[in-house]
Amino acid sequence: MNILIVGCGRVGSRLIQVLEEMGHDISVLEEMHSKVENLESLENFSFNGMLQIGSPIDVDMLRQAGIENCDALVAVCPEDNINIMVSQIATELFHIPYVLARVTDPARKKVFTQRFGMHAVCSTNLTVEAILHGILNGPSTKRMTIGSSTVSFFPSVPVPALLNQPLSKVVAPEGQVVFGILRANGTMELNTTPSPLIHSGDQIIFSSIAD
Repeated sequence: MNILIVGCGRVGSRLIQVLEEMGHDISVLEEMHSKVENLESLENFSFNGMLQIGSPIDVDMLRQAGIENCDALVAVCPEDNINIMVSQIATELFHIPYVLARVTDPARKKVFTQRFGMHAVCSTNLTVEAILHGILNGPSTKRMTIGSSTVSFFPSVPVPALLNQPLSKVVAPEGQVVFGILRANGTMELNTTPSPLIHSGDQIIFSSIAD
């Protein structure tokens, strides 16, 4: 894919490295020349794409950065408003098929995605969720991004009273749903009807929207 990254901070630079190493063609638009140091300081990596210095909300600058030929755009500037504006320009003016904005304000992310139907990742939500599951559920948590939302799945050992009971008896914590059962042999069963029974050695899989 031809991907335009708008913003060359730590997140943008790391994203550029990963995408280029995956074989994608990357162009970069960064407003401040000093930020380019983040990209130049990456270990064992030399950027091979096109770099443009200029305002990310300037249509001419976006054109010079290659927006008209890109398949996707990711806006990861420090300011939420700039990322949102860039995403709207890319979607409404240039009709880029895949556009994603990084935002730090959960409320702004909610408005951006629900009211305007655009895709965004909220770094604040994801950081809080990762910390909570890191201290409460350990490293077994898995995540999947579907559309503009990130869903977390995490297994939990059932209390003895639930053994040999149907999964439908499990009451999920607030904000979560019972997704299925991870069997002792590594297979998984979904929370379907009829409800599967919980056996010794099983783990109950809960899921929740992380972002």
